[in-house]
Amino acid sequence: MEGSRISAFATALADDTRAAAVAALLSGTAHTSGELARVCGVAPSTMSSHLSKLIDAGVVRVESAGRYRAYRIASQELAELLERMDEISLPETAPPERPSPGRDISYARSCYDHVAGRLGVELHDSCIAHGWIERNAENAALTDPGRVIFEERFGIDVGSLVSKKRPMLRIDLDWTERRDHLAGSLPAALMTHMLDERWLTRGNDKRVLRVTEQGRSQIKTHFGVDSAALTPRSE
Repeated sequence: MEGSRISAFATALADDTRAAAVAALLSGTAHTSGELARVCGVAPSTMSSHLSKLIDAGVVRVESAGRYRAYRIASQELAELLERMDEISLPETAPPERPSPGRDISYARSCYDHVAGRLGVELHDSCIAHGWIERNAENAALTDPGRVIFEERFGIDVGSLVSKKRPMLRIDLDWTERRDHLAGSLPAALMTHMLDERWLTRGNDKRVLRVTEQGRSQIKTHFGVDSAALTPRSE
């Protein structure tokens, strides 16, 4: 099919270095070319060439930050698609190596802008159990009591989220835990709140999230998640 974007998209990702750079950007944090070069273990000039290909394919966008240029995934929708792609096991390929359950990236991570991993699954289950969110097999919706909780406890302007084109809530199958976590603009706002309040901090790998001592206390208080579930198995 002449002009198909699928071919350009697939070509852009069909390289280990470019795929590693895209994976680093799925933290939702912007990176410079030099930072991505160090993450991927290549020379800065090599990374610049790879980033040009990703930009041309529409996978990555570049922003000016003073005298620096920072790179991000081109859109939220694309970030969600890339995260979902990693869930797919193709029959002709070996399945990807999964991290140990409850450790590092499978314990708590940012799925672009919302919490995923074991912690994300625990937050999903808690919101359902408390009646703040109701769901069926495919969809989720914020309840009236849930709106009060998210507005009053976490200072989230739910009304502004309703007006956005992006869904406020969506169900994602977590690729490490194999259970559901919450995605959408509301979970994104919740993760921002948790980072701002220092309940969560980022690891050296920007996708990895750490729960602070304050975070363990606050998450247990507000969500009823037991402290044992907030302790990585590596500790």
